[in-house]
Amino acid sequence: MTGIPVPTSDGIHYLPRAPKSLTTPIGLIGCGGISFQHLSNYRDAGFNVVALADIDRAKAEARRDEFYPDADVYANYRDLLARDDIEVVDIATHVDVRPSIVRDAILSGRHVLSQKPFVVDLDEGRELVNLAVEHGMQLAVNQNGRWAPHFSFLREAVAAGLIGEVTSADFYVYWDHDSDFADNPAFNSMEDLILYDFGIHWFDLLANLFRNRQEATGVVAMTGSRPGQKMAVATQAQVLIQFPAAQATLLFRGATKVQQRGGYEVHGTLGSLSHLGEALGGTQIVWSRPGEEPETITVTGTWWLNGMRGTMGELLVAIEEERAPVNAASTSLPGLALCFAALRSSRTGEVIDPRLPLPTVHT
Repeated sequence: MTGIPVPTSDGIHYLPRAPKSLTTPIGLIGCGGISFQHLSNYRDAGFNVVALADIDRAKAEARRDEFYPDADVYANYRDLLARDDIEVVDIATHVDVRPSIVRDAILSGRHVLSQKPFVVDLDEGRELVNLAVEHGMQLAVNQNGRWAPHFSFLREAVAAGLIGEVTSADFYVYWDHDSDFADNPAFNSMEDLILYDFGIHWFDLLANLFRNRQEATGVVAMTGSRPGQKMAVATQAQVLIQFPAAQATLLFRGATKVQQRGGYEVHGTLGSLSHLGEALGGTQIVWSRPGEEPETITVTGTWWLNGMRGTMGELLVAIEEERAPVNAASTSLPGLALCFAALRSSRTGEVIDPRLPLPTVHT
């Protein structure tokens, strides 16, 4: 396959873009659980992965055998970076070790796609952004939720002014993160699992919806657990975000055993967009306008398929077009600021201004 085509719905381009050339050599660093989604969708899109690296060489070999049998395997990522043919490095390690690898990749002259959440410290994020600019490299973040079809249409529609100025944005998701990751030591003890590792997709989306429009002035968040959950950390959270002329809410119920679903209501001065689907989205969006019958818009694709192709595809297209990608790391920082404010609020009970300096997140 050469990638997903780019049709329009009501003039809204929401599907991932495919590069003109599929020959760009890509190296993947980090072959843990999430690498399955990277590699399976890269393979189906026709992307050219030529090397894999992981400190557990067996993991890299297993991913090679499953998806890219001709790729080379390394136990030390520096051996991958020592090659002179790799142009793009996809770094899918855990966030606690990722920034130093991102830095090494940039300094080696590679464009980088970093796994999300980008960083645990905004100052470090800005430093990496500036380092990429200084060395003429593109640095993007794998915020794959941006290309989930129900989110991507919303994001592009709002940017195009389809519903005017946003006045409220409310999101909810009920799903069973608790059971999915109860046996995973990397996640089942992560204090900030729901708001940070998972919720960053929603904070990132919110920041994009209000980008160049309004800046958040206050964030309030609460987290908690529910009877019968398997994890020792909070699986439930809710967030209120105040803007000068709008409000937004996020509701996360991460230990839901039945009726797992997600949705949103986003209202503006010219209308609204709403969605109800599975936890990671569905295909139906309702566009409502004053004096008009609501219109149901059908989108295509899935969270993982569109998301993984979208993040890497956009970086490859941006390199071809010699421009910054839509998912440039600099565009991830506003969402992280909202997320960090929510984390601090959940611990202090205070209203936090995300425009002020925030402490480092501890994962």
